[in-house]
Amino acid sequence: MLWRDISKILGLFFLGFSLVFTLPLVMAAYYEFGAAAEGHPQPHSTVAFLITWLVTAAFGGGLYLLGRKTDGIMYRREALLVVVSIWFLIPFFGSLPFLFSGTLSNPFQAYFEATSGFTTTGGTVLYPKKYDETGAEIPYRKIVEGAQDIEYVFYGTVAPVIDKATGKVLFEGIEALGVTLLFWRSLTQWIGGGGIVVLFVAVLPALGVGGRQLFYQEVTGPVKEGITPRIKETAMNLWKIYLVISLLQVFFLMLTNDEMPFFDSLMITFANVSTGGFCIKNTSIGFYDNPATDWVCIIFMLLGSINFTLYFYLLTGKFFKLYDRELFLFLGLIFVQSALCSVEIVGTPNFLLDGRTGESLSLTDAVRVATFHVVSAQSSTGFSTANFDLWPYPAQVVILVAMFLGGMGGSTAGGIKTMRLYILFRVAQFKVESLFRPETVRRFRIGNSEIEWEAVIRVLCFFLIVIAFTALSTYLLVLDGIDPESALGIVTATINNAGIGFRIVGPAESFAPLSDRAIGLASFLMILGRLEFLAILAILVPAFWRNK
Repeated sequence: MLWRDISKILGLFFLGFSLVFTLPLVMAAYYEFGAAAEGHPQPHSTVAFLITWLVTAAFGGGLYLLGRKTDGIMYRREALLVVVSIWFLIPFFGSLPFLFSGTLSNPFQAYFEATSGFTTTGGTVLYPKKYDETGAEIPYRKIVEGAQDIEYVFYGTVAPVIDKATGKVLFEGIEALGVTLLFWRSLTQWIGGGGIVVLFVAVLPALGVGGRQLFYQEVTGPVKEGITPRIKETAMNLWKIYLVISLLQVFFLMLTNDEMPFFDSLMITFANVSTGGFCIKNTSIGFYDNPATDWVCIIFMLLGSINFTLYFYLLTGKFFKLYDRELFLFLGLIFVQSALCSVEIVGTPNFLLDGRTGESLSLTDAVRVATFHVVSAQSSTGFSTANFDLWPYPAQVVILVAMFLGGMGGSTAGGIKTMRLYILFRVAQFKVESLFRPETVRRFRIGNSEIEWEAVIRVLCFFLIVIAFTALSTYLLVLDGIDPESALGIVTATINNAGIGFRIVGPAESFAPLSDRAIGLASFLMILGRLEFLAILAILVPAFWRNK
C-alpha cells in the first residue's frame, strides 16, 4: 500500500475542501457584523466556521506534508481506500460548524446531520426543544401502536429563538438555525450530489492517472462510462451540466412563485437537483402551499434522477442516444406508481405536515400529491408536502418500494438503480428459458450494447448485499428498542439515501428519537448506500491490507 501517496492525495483533498468553508465564513460574518440584527435573530456562527476552516486546513496540510515527496500515484487499492476515507472523514469536518456554534451538542447527531447532507440522504435530527413554564426542558413522548405499543421518550435538539422583550417564540426547529447554517446544510447536499470526488478530479489535475481510479470509484451505477476520453474533462462536463440544471431550477421556482425569496429558491435547488431533501422550513415543501412549486420540484427531481450522460448526448446532438431503455423503464415505473398511489388517496383527507387535516383530495390534487411523493421517494430526494404516514397502507407500500427502486445509474439519485432492476429481470428471464431450451447460448444485451457477465454478477451481488444489510440492520434497530415498522423505515431511508421514513421517523418527524447507537448505524448505512456497498466491503476484507 502506497501510504505516503495516499497521504498526499488526502492532504490535497482536504486542503481544497477547506476552501469550501470560505463562502459560509464570509456569509456568517456579514450577517453577524454587517446586516441588521433585527432581521436575523437566530444565533450566529462566524467563529464556528472560522475554527472549522482552520482545523480542516491544518488536517489537510499535515497529511500533505507527510507525502509531499511522492508522485501521488494510485492504483485500484489506493483509490478505494482514498474514496472510502474521504466519505467517512468529510462528514466529521462538515459536522464541526453544528458543534462549534452550539446548535447541536451531541457529536453523533452532528455527524449524522453532515453525513445526511453529503450523501444527499436528507434525513435530519433537528427537532425543536420544548420547555415548561419554569424554563426546564421537557421530553417528547410519542407512542407507535402495534402488536406491542412502543413509547419513545426523547428531547428536542434545537433551542428555539425567543424574543427577549416579549418572551414569544420567534423560530423553532429547523427555522431556528441561523441563515448561514441553513445555507451550509443545503450546500453539503449540492456538493455531495455533484460528487465530492468527481469535483476534486475536475479541479485538481495534479492527480494525473490516479484521477481515473477515483472517478470510477465515485460514479454510481452498474455500468461506469466516461463521456469523454479524458476523465478530468468528463468530470468538468458533468459539473457544468449539474450547474446549468441548478440555475434553471432557481429561475423557474422564482418565475412560478412570486412570493418565494431568492434564498429559499436557491436552498430548494441545492436540495432538489442533488436529490437530497433538506429544506429550510419545518414543513418541507408543504410550507409554500403552491401547486406550481410542487410541479417545478417534481420536474427537477426527475432531472436529477436521470443519467447525466444523456444530457451530454443531448447537448452534443447525439439524439439517437436518448433512445435509452433504462430511461423508459424509469419513467414507466414513476408513471405506474404515481397512478397506483393517486387511486389510493383520491377522496381521502389531505394530511398536512403541521398536523392539520385539509379538505379531501380531488383527483387533480391527488395526482399532484401522489406524483410528488412517488418521485421524491424513487429519486431519493425526500421532500414532502403531506404526511403520507397517514395514507392508506397500499399507498405507503408504493412509497416504500419506490425508495428501493431508485433512479438511473450515473445520476444523483440513490436506491438500487433502474438499470440493475432491468438486468435482474433479464437474468431471471434467461434462467426460466434455460429450463426448456438449455442448449441455447445467450449473450446478455441491453439494446445494442452487450453487457459483460462480470457486470451481471456484480448486480446479483449488489442485490444480495442490499437484502442482507436491510434485514440485519432492521433487526439491530429492533434490538435497540425501535418498533419494526420504524426500523424498516429508518433502514430504507438511509441505505437508499432517501431520507424519509415511516412512523417515528415519518415525514412530519425526525431522527431525533434514535439512540447514539442507532444514529451511528444510520450514518454508516448512508455512506454504505452512497458508495454502493462494494467499496466499503472491499476494505473490510483482510486480503485488501496484505502486501503483494
